[in-house]
Amino acid sequence: MKKDLELVKFNLTPSMSLELIKFNNLKKELNKLKELYNLDKNEELLLKIKNIQNKLIKCRNAFIKEFRLNNQEEITKYLQIRDQF
Repeated sequence: MKKDLELVKFNLTPSMSLELIKFNNLKKELNKLKELYNLDKNEELLLKIKNIQNKLIKCRNAFIKEFRLNNQEEITKYLQIRDQF
């Protein structure tokens, strides 16, 4: 089963790649801000953290939407193989 699932190749478009890069950069920035917040519990930092978390959610949702649009056949194929076992 695992080998069959590995045969399904998903498409990665340039816009999806950009979303992933943006997501990773935001995640790094969020981790740095969280470290700083743990040191001094600044209210302004907390607002920045919440803002970045909202951006992460939007970025993730944009990637998922794009992934679903560009991989409909592959997703169906993957689910069929998975459901056989």
